[in-house]
Amino acid sequence: MKIVDVRVTPVYVPMRHPLRWSFGVEPGLTRCVVELVTDEGIVGLGESNGGRGLAEAIVEAKPLFIGMDPLDVSRLAQRFGFYRVTSEQLARSAQLKLAGAAIEMACWDIVGKMLGKRCGDLWGGIDREQVEFAAYVFYRYESMEREGGYSDPQAVADLTVELIEEHGFRDVKLKNGVLEPSLEIDTVRRMRDTAGARMRELRVDPNQAWSVETSIRVLRKLDRYDIEFCEDPTWGIEGMGLVRQSQPIPLATNMCCISFEQIPLVVRARALDVILGDMHFWGGPTPLMQLAKVCETFNLGLSLHSDRELGISTAAILHLAAAQPMVSHAIDSHLPEQTGDVITEPMVFKDGCLPVPTGPGLGVELDRDELERWHRLYLEVGERDEFQDEARSGWRPHLPLW
Repeated sequence: MKIVDVRVTPVYVPMRHPLRWSFGVEPGLTRCVVELVTDEGIVGLGESNGGRGLAEAIVEAKPLFIGMDPLDVSRLAQRFGFYRVTSEQLARSAQLKLAGAAIEMACWDIVGKMLGKRCGDLWGGIDREQVEFAAYVFYRYESMEREGGYSDPQAVADLTVELIEEHGFRDVKLKNGVLEPSLEIDTVRRMRDTAGARMRELRVDPNQAWSVETSIRVLRKLDRYDIEFCEDPTWGIEGMGLVRQSQPIPLATNMCCISFEQIPLVVRARALDVILGDMHFWGGPTPLMQLAKVCETFNLGLSLHSDRELGISTAAILHLAAAQPMVSHAIDSHLPEQTGDVITEPMVFKDGCLPVPTGPGLGVELDRDELERWHRLYLEVGERDEFQDEARSGWRPHLPLW
């Protein structure tokens, strides 16, 4: 069997409400849906984050995978340079990783369909049929006109309860680094008070918005609220190490450690407790399976990061989490905030979990009508993933993030 063609379709899917974070406002998500075609008629599905630029990168990378046997997926991983990046590759390494993640995902989908096996069984063996997720709670706007009181601390606490009751989540993640730190401390207090015993674990994620000093001061105050971990309070491995050594809350990252060569640095600096692997930023399933082994070696916790995936990538995340016991924390997901998908049977949370798809490969199928619908919207509005959040002008973050 040989790969003979690739189809790449950029799509744009709006959020139910614009989401606020330390880098700005997210009104929607831009993704590329990949269809990898073989000479035997099997089509593999992949997905990654990005629009026209990513589509062009995938087309430019055709010599790396056209003509290959999908079973040679490890060789394909090496061709995309998932494990090391030379100085010549550095300028385009991010696009290479994103492109490679989608292509590798689609290859595994083909292999699973060819063998009649689920991807999780090819990635170590599925040992659980349900994967637990955490509610992803944001300060929000009602619309891009900045209407509504959706960023009030009590409104965020009420949203937490709404997500718990509707989807059965037990763990919650607050995307913060948006308001004055004192207001965010009040938000955490209200979340705990309002949700009560319905909420088990609570984690926070300022996305590097705080200085080292602010991180230490705020996290010491948050410790009374039983924080599972804080994700990326400040910038860089050195800063994270200083924060970790000065307060008791565990630290996690999907920003300061995103490649294998950085892992020895964070281990020596004792900067981290948990790494959040990303299906796309790390380069696909193969690097994440390697990351699980490295985390086990260095006794680091592992979870999986969400960057607004659609159903194809969510299926890949489910298979990998179900086959990797090192994934020991509930996974992030933006799905409850998204207005649509591109698969025929959209994911539905029950008791805070999603089931691992049962079909071969990734176990999901494209909904052609929905794919075309969101592609037309992409052609109409372009890439509208992030906007500056002018309402944050009342306080200065640690870094000029825009």
